[in-house]
Amino acid sequence: MIDLYTARTPNGFKATVTLEELEIPYNVQAFNLSDMTQKEDWFLKINPNGRIPAIMVHR
Repeated sequence: MIDLYTARTPNGFKATVTLEELEIPYNVQAFNLSDMTQKEDWFLKINPNGRIPAIMVHR
């Protein structure tokens, strides 16, 4: 399963469209970028750049 961390931005839409087109099941965690959630410690462990989109694959 894939967790997609994204926001309503062009790059966020690209990741969502790609997963949909490939018919890969995924869960969405949507951010409001003004809340700065992408800069919190838990997210920086997923993506040290603190940017979206980020994808985490669980096996």
